[in-house]
This record gives sequence, C-alpha cells and structure tokens, in this order.
Amino acid sequence: MSRDMLRESGRAQRPPAGLTPRQWDVLRTALSCQPDEVVSASVLAETLGLARQNLREHLLALQAAGWLEYHARPRQAALIMLSSRARALRGGPAPAPQGFPLLGEVAAGPPTLAEQQVEGLITRLDDLLTMRDGDFLLRVRGESMTGLGIFPGDVVVIRPAEVAQNGDLALVLIPGEEAATLKRWQRRGTAVTLHSENPTFEPLRYALAEVRVQGLLVGHVGSVDARRQRA
Repeated sequence: MSRDMLRESGRAQRPPAGLTPRQWDVLRTALSCQPDEVVSASVLAETLGLARQNLREHLLALQAAGWLEYHARPRQAALIMLSSRARALRGGPAPAPQGFPLLGEVAAGPPTLAEQQVEGLITRLDDLLTMRDGDFLLRVRGESMTGLGIFPGDVVVIRPAEVAQNGDLALVLIPGEEAATLKRWQRRGTAVTLHSENPTFEPLRYALAEVRVQGLLVGHVGSVDARRQRA
C-alpha cells in the first residue's frame, strides 16, 4: 500500500488523545502495513519516508503510551507488535490473539549472519509441534532423560498410545509406581527394558505383562533456568 493511500485511509479519523500528529501518522501506518500485526521497522520507515533514527523516537513514545511493543536488538530485524489498544482502532471483529514472532533460523554450528524475516506469529504450542486432539502435557521430574536435553521442570508433550516400537520414547506405567515414567522402549520377546538417557541410571527390566504403555513423546519445551542451575 502506498504512503498516499495509507494517509487517505485514515484522514477522517482524529488522533487519539495524547498523540502528536506525527505519532498518529506512524501508528496509523503501522495499523495499515500488515494485517498480521507484526510490522518490520525498516518497512515502516520506508513507507513513511522517515530516517530510522527519527522513526525510533516515535516508536519509543508510542511504546511508552501503550500503543505498541518495539523489539530492537543488535543484528536482528527491529519488529513492531501492535497492542490490543491499537488493534481496537481498526474496529470490526475481535482480532486474533497476539503471539511471538518466529524470525527464521539460527545457526547452531558455525556462526552465520542471515537476512532476518518474520516467518509468522507463534500464539500456541501446536504452532511449533505437530500436536493433535487428545495430546497432553506433563512436567518432568527427575534427571533420567537429561541426555536428550530433557531436564527437571521441562514440559513434555505426550500422544496417547497403547503400543510402542523399539527405540520409541514412551510413557510407561510400571509396577509399584503411582505415576508413569518416560523411558526409551526396548522389547525382546516377552521382556521389556526401559532405558534412561543418563548413564547414572540403570535400565529397568520387566515382563511385558507387567508394564503398560500410556503414550509416546511428541516433543518437549525446556527452560534455560533448569540448565543454568546445573552449570
């Protein structure tokens, strides 16, 4: 949308109380730029014909007034996320919930500096994981799966199942326990071995008839705090 069109679209609407005409121009343009409510600061600056430093001053003022969130970090694309107060200016049906921007990929090997692009908004866990109806969450207790990066306090996503294949990470109800355990499943004939992913834990061995599979691991969400506590 061109700058002229953007200004025409909001000409009849007066600036909200407390905003200067220029701040209103910035906010109105942000509202019109992208319907998904995540706006690139560079796109906004180009649309308005403003230098980025000048735009930044207006964005900080709008953020302080509660109209938007301004995310700017070194070597990353500066993003603008509209507040519910700002989205309400559009009128019409209630907007979709706001989320967190997914900014492409990060190198876990040699460092790279790639173009930053917003791939989308993450508003729910199933935006990231292949979850289905019936899947459920459990909080991890114990350290038997730390070799997979699953630490105490992390949350795992489980898909209900009654059968596991060798090598699956399964939620298994075992004799004498009130809760199930998450282990790697290994069956040979009528015997089952449940392997931990931590060498300090011995394998658990049972007759097949003694254990019951309750689900399979879909994925997990971890906290940096749990890793820091171990450092």
